[in-house]
Amino acid sequence: MKLTIPRTTENINFNIKILNMLNVPFEVQHGTYTTTIITEEKKVKYMMNKYNNRVFACAKIIKRDVLKSPKAQEIMADKFFKINYGFSNLVESYQAKRVLNIDISSAYASCLYNNKLITEATYQRISTLPKVERLPVVGMLATSYTKFIYDKGECIDVKVHRAETANVFFYLIDEINYIMQEIRHLLGNYFIFYWVDGVFFSEETPKDKIKNVENFLLELGYRYKYEAVRDFSIDSTKKSLIIKMNKNNEFKQYSINHDNVGDSVKNYLLKGIKQQETTPNVIRI
Repeated sequence: MKLTIPRTTENINFNIKILNMLNVPFEVQHGTYTTTIITEEKKVKYMMNKYNNRVFACAKIIKRDVLKSPKAQEIMADKFFKINYGFSNLVESYQAKRVLNIDISSAYASCLYNNKLITEATYQRISTLPKVERLPVVGMLATSYTKFIYDKGECIDVKVHRAETANVFFYLIDEINYIMQEIRHLLGNYFIFYWVDGVFFSEETPKDKIKNVENFLLELGYRYKYEAVRDFSIDSTKKSLIIKMNKNNEFKQYSINHDNVGDSVKNYLLKGIKQQETTPNVIRI
């Protein structure tokens, strides 16, 4: 039997204390999305949010496709950078009432498909998901967890696990970052900033440069869209860069530490998770 319960420190600690008091052997598997306590009789899963089953089903299909791909086997044996933002060398601080912004549509899903890592059917399935679900469903390629093994009331071993497909996700980051760098080159001094799959550039950018960017994306098989951005600003401190904007009538702010680039990927993908409410109900599976 498997139970799913809201993930809180209190819920997890209570279960661990009871099992230790009873001297029951068990394992605690703690990951990004869930914490699971496993005994011989049952599994109890604690979730930080409630996803629709379609998210996990789609993640399994993505992983299945990836593992069947010959290219993925090469990717999993390699190493990749995890940088997903960039600034103009001319920008230390910047303010504008309006800037232009091109976003790649379903960037990571498109990258999977364009590199023959998933089938067209899987790509279409990802595309039907809401944006808040598309982010983590691809990120699950890099799922990791730590397993704590208990016996007779004591933790006797700790094991760390990273999904075998994690490098494929880091490859996607590297590929999209390469595209952003090329767009940066095409825009020249009109380029301001890019964040993951979106490029921001001056409203004064000549039309021929913009057309070059559009053609570049289409030639690589990436669809794009323009987003309305106003009240855009960049401020730099010794420790971080602060980007503020009104995008599609919604205020957004990004803070990027100069010395900690890697966490930006994780925070981006977890953004969708944190926006959802934790389910208050116990669900029997």
